[in-house]
Order: sequence, then structure tokens, then C-alpha cells
Amino acid sequence: MRRSYTTILLARLWKFLVAYVVVLVAAAVGFYLLESYHGVTQLIDSFYWAMVTLSTIGYGDLVPTTTAARVFTIGVAATEVFLGAYLVTVVIAVVAEESQHRLLGTFGTDFRDHIVVLGYSPVGRSAVRELLAQDEKVAVVTEDSAEVATLRRLADEKQLFATYGAPGETEILRRVNVPAAHSVIVATGDDTTTLVAALNVRALHPTIRIVVSVSRPELKQTLKAAGVTYIASPAEMGGRLCADAAFRPEVANMVEDLTTTAFGADMEEFVLTERTPIARQPLREAEALVRAASDCIVIGYARPGADGEYVTVLNPPATFQFQPRDALIVVGSLANLHRMQKWIGVPQGR
Repeated sequence: MRRSYTTILLARLWKFLVAYVVVLVAAAVGFYLLESYHGVTQLIDSFYWAMVTLSTIGYGDLVPTTTAARVFTIGVAATEVFLGAYLVTVVIAVVAEESQHRLLGTFGTDFRDHIVVLGYSPVGRSAVRELLAQDEKVAVVTEDSAEVATLRRLADEKQLFATYGAPGETEILRRVNVPAAHSVIVATGDDTTTLVAALNVRALHPTIRIVVSVSRPELKQTLKAAGVTYIASPAEMGGRLCADAAFRPEVANMVEDLTTTAFGADMEEFVLTERTPIARQPLREAEALVRAASDCIVIGYARPGADGEYVTVLNPPATFQFQPRDALIVVGSLANLHRMQKWIGVPQGR
């Protein structure tokens, strides 16, 4: 848990406080001994003089009257200057350190139901920008502290938290509040680091959705066994797009456009409940209702199997009938998707 400024200052200033009390007592006792025969008859008067002198107020109602007392006062004043300089130095150092920790995200975040992106590789960079475009709350871990400042400029601190460290370390995972996250994207750029990070995320949050990006497709089975929910291989996806572009370029362009909101269109899914308008409608009626309400196009659905995992079906037959818990998959412009979400009454995503 993050400590307050007061707690941190007290932890750093205990030596100063001890020294100040020692100097105060020594000044009071010394002044009393030196001036006890020259008008100072009570020890409380000496403590009053010591406090006024050390605080640099200097009312002048009690002053040293002997040479020895004046020399002693010079020593007390010099000590006060040293203590004051030390106090200012410590306070400035604590404030600077606190500001640096805040800028680098080392205090952690209290985000909840957010998406964590581990690694700021090219894949992670694209994922962060896409998530922010969809107004998701994102916590990012980069291994380069210099990138934190760049990340913080992408969005407001209420939407984006950035920190640096090893993506697989449990301390770092707690810093981005993985236990309270909705899902985690692991895109470190190194398959070994990705595997370690996925294992530690699963250990920290046994039911969280984990999405990973790997360079070597042969690691898919290993990652599945480690509890990863979805595995993306940029090399495989890029290869398929290149193949499509070779003889059906418009299809390749459409797939690219639909994977980002930058072109004004997107695919979204909505998990049906008993209250959603098409919860138990046949496909034809559901398509007509969706089209009339939002102008979106139904392209498929996903239904949980016996193991709880969703199986996606595109272009279902006309005889298909929706059920609660199905994920309806639609495509449309951003404006149409916004109308769709208002009409269907559930947030997009699962």
C-alpha cells in the first residue's frame, strides 16, 4: 500500500527530529547555566529562549548578557542554520523522489476491471492504441523506463496507467493490479518471457483471461497447457493477409480495416441475456431486428461448450436460434455500433 507524504517524511526525518530535540535541550540547559545569575531564574525561560532562537523568531525579550553566553548563542545559531539546511534538503529530496515514483508508475494503480498489457513491443504498442481508441482502461508494463513518459501522453491518467519493469515478475503484476483486472495481453516480443509472464499471471489470478502474442506457432500447445485463453501469432496472421492480398486484395483490406477502429468500422460482440431483445429469436428475425434498430449486420455467434469455452460460428444457418449466454457478433460503423449497444442494453465484449 502506498505510504503518505507525512509517513515518508517522518521515516526520513527521525534523525533530524532527534538532533533538534537534543540541540533544543542542550541550548536551554546551557543558556540557563550561563545566565542563571543574570536574570534567568527559571528553566522554562531558558527553553523559551532556546525555541525562539532555534526558530529564528528572536523576539529580543531574553538576550545573552555575558561574553560566554553570547559565544554560546553564536554556536546555537550556527547549529540552527545547519539543521534548517538539512531539513530543506530532505524535504526537497522526498518530494522529488515521490514525483519521480509517480511519473514512473512505481506506486502502482487501483484500476479495476481494466486490461493489462505486458510488454510494449510493436504488438503491444498496437494493442494499447486500439484499446484506448475503444475507451478501455489500460495498464501497461514496459521494460524501458524511458517509454513511460511517451505512454503517459497517449491518454489521461484516469484511462491509462504506465510503469516499467520485468513483465513476468509478480511484484510488477501486482503493481498493475492484475488480481482486479478484466484480462491480460502478454506481448513482450520474447517467447520465453511471454511464457513466464503467462504462468505468473495465471498463478496470481486463476480465472483471468490471458491473451498472448508469440513468434513461434509451435509454442501454442505449451501456452494452452499453461492456461492461456487465446494465442495470436503475428507471423501467421501476416502470412494469411499477404496470401489474400495476392489475389483478393479487397478482402485483405477489409480484414485490416475491421481489426481497428481507425477506419470508422468495427466488429463487436454482445453477450445475450434473458432481457436482450433477441435472446431467443431465430436468426432471420434477429437479423431483421438488429438491422432495423442499428443498421449493423449479424455475421455470426459464439456459444459456450460443455467446458465453458466459447466456440465461434460464422454465417450460421437460417434455422439457428439464439439463446441467453450466446455472444452475438456484428459488424457496423462506429455510429451504428453505438446505436446497437444502446438498443441491446448490454456492454460490448465478454
